[in-house]
Amino acid sequence: MWKITKDKIFDTSMGERSAVGFSSQDYDGRALPYRFRMLDDDGEIYYYGLSSSDSSFAPLDSFGMPNAGCTMIEYYNVKTKKWEIL
Repeated sequence: MWKITKDKIFDTSMGERSAVGFSSQDYDGRALPYRFRMLDDDGEIYYYGLSSSDSSFAPLDSFGMPNAGCTMIEYYNVKTKKWEIL
């Protein structure tokens, strides 16, 4: 399960809607403990979100890639305090 918490690419002046709140079909409102972000080939961050797993490509495969061309997903490691590419 996952959901988008921040959309860095939507443009309100173009009439676009933010992806904030978009989630996987199985998301049931539970707390999601793992932070992720999705990026393009140039390393530009497009989306931030929360997930039930720290090793899932699901947000990238089902949302980031088809909607915005994201090619990478990184999860935040609370022990090292760094983003790590999956």
